[in-house]
Amino acid sequence: MNTGTIISRTVFNLSGFFHVQDQEDIMFICTFRYKPEHVRCCLCTEYDPKTGCTAQGCPWLAERIEAGVVGYFEAVQETFGQRGMLPTRLRRVVADFSGTLWRDNQHQERMEGTKARLGWYRRRDTPAYYAALFLLTSSDELWQRTANCFYRQGFEAAYAQRRGIALQDYALLAAARDLYAGAVPTAAELPDEDLVDIQTLGLIVNAALIARYGLPALGIRDGRSKW
Repeated sequence: MNTGTIISRTVFNLSGFFHVQDQEDIMFICTFRYKPEHVRCCLCTEYDPKTGCTAQGCPWLAERIEAGVVGYFEAVQETFGQRGMLPTRLRRVVADFSGTLWRDNQHQERMEGTKARLGWYRRRDTPAYYAALFLLTSSDELWQRTANCFYRQGFEAAYAQRRGIALQDYALLAAARDLYAGAVPTAAELPDEDLVDIQTLGLIVNAALIARYGLPALGIRDGRSKW
């Protein structure tokens, strides 16, 4: 089965005093994608036919998200749950889930347009980078203030125009900075209720899912998992 594509091939001729060496440098991009039939729980090593799943948390959640079978509740629970319980303030975020991680259609258009404009750069385009981009393209006002933060090598929050920035936008900027630095927050580390509204909190939660599971998290559509 062909699961990848060779996108470049370069041959180097290295002539030395005693020998000539030919070396191929091949870039191979995997095109395999998990499908629902690949991630059924009954195929997992942690699954017991009599008692069901024996794991404390799904060890293959990222693969199941890519296959499109994980619901929003499970993704948030696995990321922020404490001893199997979802904190009260996050229950409202789950209850308000509208079937997409995007704030609105314009949010998606801004992020996808920016990705196309900046191109693809392997060392830069990490889940943390995309999490920051997701947050800062969530509104036109915030994007105008932070577009200069993104460049070919990465992201720098210090380049944002902060004078007169709204409190909710500042919270998103701070969250983008922390996520890009590799700090996926716990439930206790999320911004306080008196600082951010439920929509801002939801965006930060969604960005944390992207930082942890990558762009496939944007494919979450259902509130509950299929299996």
